[in-house]
Amino acid sequence: MSSCHYEEVRNDTDCEEDQKESVQSILKQTFIATTVWMQYFVAGLCVGAPTVFIPQIRNEANSTTIIDDELGSWLYSTSSFAMYPWIFILPMMASRYGRKLPQLVTAVCTTITFVILYYAQNPYHILVSEVLQGFIYGGNITIRILITTEYTSAKYRGLFLSIKSACFFWGIWVANAIGTYFYWKNIAIVGFFCSIYTYTVIFWPESPYWLASKERFEECKTSYRWIYGYSVHSEKKLKDLISWYNDREDNVDFFKMLRDKEFYKPILLCMSTVIQYHLSGKVVCFLYILDIFKSITSDTATAYAAMLILDGVSVFGMYVGSYLSKVLKRRTLYMWTSFIGVFFLLMISIYLYLVRFSILTENNYITIGLLAIYTISISCGPMILCLSIYGEFIPIKYQLYSYMITGLTFAVFFSAVVKLTPSILAAFGVDGTFLFYFVTFGLCTVYLYVYMPETKNKTQKEIELFFKDDSIKNSESSPLK
Repeated sequence: MSSCHYEEVRNDTDCEEDQKESVQSILKQTFIATTVWMQYFVAGLCVGAPTVFIPQIRNEANSTTIIDDELGSWLYSTSSFAMYPWIFILPMMASRYGRKLPQLVTAVCTTITFVILYYAQNPYHILVSEVLQGFIYGGNITIRILITTEYTSAKYRGLFLSIKSACFFWGIWVANAIGTYFYWKNIAIVGFFCSIYTYTVIFWPESPYWLASKERFEECKTSYRWIYGYSVHSEKKLKDLISWYNDREDNVDFFKMLRDKEFYKPILLCMSTVIQYHLSGKVVCFLYILDIFKSITSDTATAYAAMLILDGVSVFGMYVGSYLSKVLKRRTLYMWTSFIGVFFLLMISIYLYLVRFSILTENNYITIGLLAIYTISISCGPMILCLSIYGEFIPIKYQLYSYMITGLTFAVFFSAVVKLTPSILAAFGVDGTFLFYFVTFGLCTVYLYVYMPETKNKTQKEIELFFKDDSIKNSESSPLK
């Protein structure tokens, strides 16, 4: 580590910083991000598991009564309802005790979750495991977005946030692949060993943002320099960070906050991206893809093959999107992929209606092809950028309440979509279900097209100023245009 001090660079005299130190900073950010990515991966394992263990358990018992439709819907949705209390508890823990402690507690809880899942003897034991999974999900939509945002630079933040979403769906794919070819409890074994990696949180420094918020400025400097090293640029950012926390108001008036456009404008956008995420229909396709294909084709082998193909296409699309997020503007990528997704939702619905009324004959290749194109478009944009943009929009000034409100929105829509989808499929059919998602996803997309600003390579301070000052927003030189 360089022995230069901040005082030596305050007049723009650069420290002796070579390429190696720059690489070290990137590696340290990546090291922290990989812990978060692994947490998303194991969450994906949990989400994907019911898709394959429900049919396996039914086949073992040679009966569908061991898991009827009602119990099956709870096996899909219990973990989503179990996240509700943690959406409030974890941000409060992070606000009071820092970012490392709640992450470490989550690591322990994740390990216990997979131990219980492995030793489960009946579906009700699995439900106990899923209650604990709520802890993982609650952390993924609150503190781990916060961690990724605070521990990574603006240059790499979008990429790291995008990859974490891809890791979640990679986990779903791995769970589905294991359940297709092996006994479902192997998912728990994989999850257990992956959870061990998340204990690397003990090697992190505490978040410099949290340390600054507690006026522990010397520790903040040490943490910030551990992550970013020494340079004129990083020291200027550090000085700005400390200055911002020195000048801010400590107490937040809740009712004043609700009227503050620095709060309600970004929060409305955060909520809209989260709602659009769930109303894209992609989460439903992941969870109920076997049921969807079995209603279209009677060939079970084709249904399983289609599931794995679409899972693979989804993960591929997300990594492509992660790359595109580095070379394209965030808003451009988000809007183009969203509108393409809207179009193909309509095409799928029309095609399935034509099949339903015997105007066309169902063709597995056409069905899979349409779903694949739709999957790629949604995966490249909304599925990876939703939580990324949500993390960037959250105002630092109102961080605690913002994560609670947006996290609650995520939980409500996730649990509602997962729990109600079987009823929607039964009432409207697969064609009507895709039409429903075309309408709702389309409305959300239009709203975001009108109001979403550009955030790529912008600091949280620049993003906050955009919402705060209308003169900046309307200026042609706005930093978010």
